[in-house]
Amino acid sequence: MLAASLFKEVFYQSRIPQLVMTLDETKVMVNPAFKQFIGYKDETWQWSSLKDFSHPEDYEVDMKFLGEVIEGNRHEYHMEKRFITRTGEIKTGDLHVSLIQDQGVSYVLGQVIDITEKKEIEVKKQKSDEKYRLLAENSSDIINLHEPDGSYIYISPSISSLGFSPDELIGRHPFDIIHPEDQQKIEELLTTLNEANNVIQVTYRVMGSEGDYSWFESVLKAIFDPVTRGILNVVSVSRNIEERRMIEEQIKKSEKLAVIGQMAAAVAHEIRNPLTPIKGFLQLCDDKKQYNEEYLKVVVKEINRMEEIITDFLYLAKPQGILRNSLNIEELLKEVITIVETGIKTKNGVITMNAVEQNVSLYGCPNGMKQVFFNIIQNAIDAISVNGSIEIETAVEGNKFHILIKDDGEGIPQEVFKHLGEPFYSTKEKGTGLGLLISHKIIENHSGSIAYESNYGDGTTVKISLPLQNSDA
Repeated sequence: MLAASLFKEVFYQSRIPQLVMTLDETKVMVNPAFKQFIGYKDETWQWSSLKDFSHPEDYEVDMKFLGEVIEGNRHEYHMEKRFITRTGEIKTGDLHVSLIQDQGVSYVLGQVIDITEKKEIEVKKQKSDEKYRLLAENSSDIINLHEPDGSYIYISPSISSLGFSPDELIGRHPFDIIHPEDQQKIEELLTTLNEANNVIQVTYRVMGSEGDYSWFESVLKAIFDPVTRGILNVVSVSRNIEERRMIEEQIKKSEKLAVIGQMAAAVAHEIRNPLTPIKGFLQLCDDKKQYNEEYLKVVVKEINRMEEIITDFLYLAKPQGILRNSLNIEELLKEVITIVETGIKTKNGVITMNAVEQNVSLYGCPNGMKQVFFNIIQNAIDAISVNGSIEIETAVEGNKFHILIKDDGEGIPQEVFKHLGEPFYSTKEKGTGLGLLISHKIIENHSGSIAYESNYGDGTTVKISLPLQNSDA
């Protein structure tokens, strides 16, 4: 048999707050851990009643259960109880109470596990959860939580905008209400989710409860398991963008109408310019009733100019498909240089070309690129003075092929830079600005870019950059 003194030492040395008392509370024994739990030291401890250090609300429940134990209706009970410490602080304990016997006398044994910190964390979490719940339930956006397979775990009340209640969709897959034509696009995007790229954005159509579709935009974020690195859940925030799309379409239409108006005015202005001399010379011929060869030359020249303007406009108006032909940049540049050779000779100028060996693949429309080179080289010829020079270089940098066309003309004033590529903006007396506009469109269709570098009085460099591609791209 173990000595009674051993059990007494276990009681007093235990780190678990414990209390033993008679059924009428007249005799009480507490261990140091219990005193420490309620904020007392040995010399200050004064026992009077359980009520003194019990929260009023919990004391009533405690006494009810204790009465049932004393009456023999239950042997023990377990509850969370709030205790009031010496300083008035509230502590929460996990209280376990049972009856024990000693030489035929019944005693109450109370043991307390301090869970104050745990309860504080729970309260903070509940408050935080409540904030997020209020945010989700009062947001006009639809906030969802998904299983890794996409099925809904949680849907915010905003789903009512589609005529559904959250309960109708919980457990179902989003594809049940997403337009069939948009599902493959979403599946492909979802396969790109990983820890490095855990957020995607997608636009698609969603079916309402009445069967009608609306455009939605969703941002999806994957939550990963820190151990397995697999997707635990997916959070999505979805917004109805039907109205936004309608407004964007209206803006596009308005912009198109504005551009059409500007272009129509520009066309009228540019065609009226050559019509003025044509009309004047025809009236002179009519008045004199005789044929004049010089007048006819002027008329034909102006008609040709009108034809060029109309041709350029038709090119801009007509959608241009990109031919997947191999591009030999050096050969195209040589052909253009041959065409403009007469023009450069009239200024006693010189064109030099330093082309790198093209051991990379370029594909596109040869005629289109030829027109770009012609427009830019012709501009360079117009810019240089007598005895001027034009240098053409090519280079490969990363996944880009660059063509640089440099002239030693006067350069481009800074106020002109912002207008480059605009229709009917030209520094030439009879220029229309359509050449650069067409060049920009051709390069854009080739997924390339045009950049300008110029200092007034120090020439201009035009840099054309084209992406390197595979033949099967």
